[in-house]
Amino acid sequence: MSVHEPVAALGPVGGSVAVEVAGTIASRLAHLPTLERAVAAMVEQSSFPPSVGWRPTSVAAGLPGMAVVFAAFDVHEPEAGWDRLGHRALSQAVAAMPERAEPGASLFAGWAGVGFAATSLARGRGRYTRLLHTVDTKLQARTRNAIRRLDAAHGCGVSEFDVISGLAGVGAYLLRRRESAESADLLGEVLRCLSELLADEGEPRRWHTPADLVGHAMTGAYPDGNHNCGLAHGVTGPLALLAIALREGLKVERAEQAVDVAAEWLADHAMADGWGPNWPNAVPLPPRPGSRPDGTGLAHGRATWCYGAPGIARALWLAGTALDADRYRHLAVEAMLAVLARPAAQRGITSPTFCHGTAGLAHITRRFAVDTGRSEFAAGAEELVRELLAAYEPDSVLGYRNVEPGDVRVDNPGLLDGAPGVALALLAAGTDDEPAWDRLFLLS
Repeated sequence: MSVHEPVAALGPVGGSVAVEVAGTIASRLAHLPTLERAVAAMVEQSSFPPSVGWRPTSVAAGLPGMAVVFAAFDVHEPEAGWDRLGHRALSQAVAAMPERAEPGASLFAGWAGVGFAATSLARGRGRYTRLLHTVDTKLQARTRNAIRRLDAAHGCGVSEFDVISGLAGVGAYLLRRRESAESADLLGEVLRCLSELLADEGEPRRWHTPADLVGHAMTGAYPDGNHNCGLAHGVTGPLALLAIALREGLKVERAEQAVDVAAEWLADHAMADGWGPNWPNAVPLPPRPGSRPDGTGLAHGRATWCYGAPGIARALWLAGTALDADRYRHLAVEAMLAVLARPAAQRGITSPTFCHGTAGLAHITRRFAVDTGRSEFAAGAEELVRELLAAYEPDSVLGYRNVEPGDVRVDNPGLLDGAPGVALALLAAGTDDEPAWDRLFLLS
């Protein structure tokens, strides 16, 4: 199988309709009364506790995430005032920071996310210098404390190293701030720490999750602990970060070894189904005497960004290009072709959103189409965008609703689980703009 199969250059797969729908979402987010309606509706509709709902200071579910959306539209329409809307959202986020309980360093809930939104809006134009200095200062001690914990760890919670809460996410921001000597030094420490963590070949690996740190949602499947495979919460996030850093020419001791070891581990733990390679959410550790897993530990994951083959395949593609290793690129392509070959009902997707829905899969497929030139990916991206457009609900508050378990439909204004993430995917699909925002998800 050839990794590269030349076809006509991939153009906008959603055309003007995708851009129009994306713009409608962004305009509704920019209209404060409409945003307030969405926040109130989410509280009423969601089956999850309010604590996992709207969080104004976070990229995942708050104003910095909206600023990332407005920054993407500023690239597309630089004279339309989107940068001013982004500035308003970011200013409101900073003003909402609690004085006594400031957020941590993380990309999706903390200071690194605020910094990512600011760099997205700045676009090299010398803006947000004071805010970015504040962010970088806030990150120094928090990140070094996290590095010290991981350096000493043999087993840890995924939030120590993952994209959502851990060092991989902080590293995604620091990659954008390399012009600052202080941030470049901190980035080097993050990459060194993650390289040493992922280069470990012991059993269990140093990055395994012990039983007492698995977390309530996964305890039944993994009562003895696990190795987490997801891009959002597992080893795949640090792997993607290290691969991106190598692709950008950064020299880090043991980074190439770490990328090779982690990619090989993922390759070894692929589980074929009727369509091709797939992965579980995590690989369980050997059972302890008397433990009783519920049997779901090695079930195939959903076909999404956060868990499952698409996110893993993207990281393997990045690893393959970083190391010039065809075996990882081939596996990545094979896994994504398998995702597209599976009937939609077998993909485990029920929501149009980015984190665990159609928007994330559509964008990853588009990335593969651009990188490989393969017609299957171009056709797959087009089909997924059509699916997204068919799910548009113009009479809902924002145009798209998250679908929670039990078919609970929620007017969610958060980037990860709501309409903003759909807007980003549609805008990228309908234009030739280079979607720099997807560094947030460690996809490029």
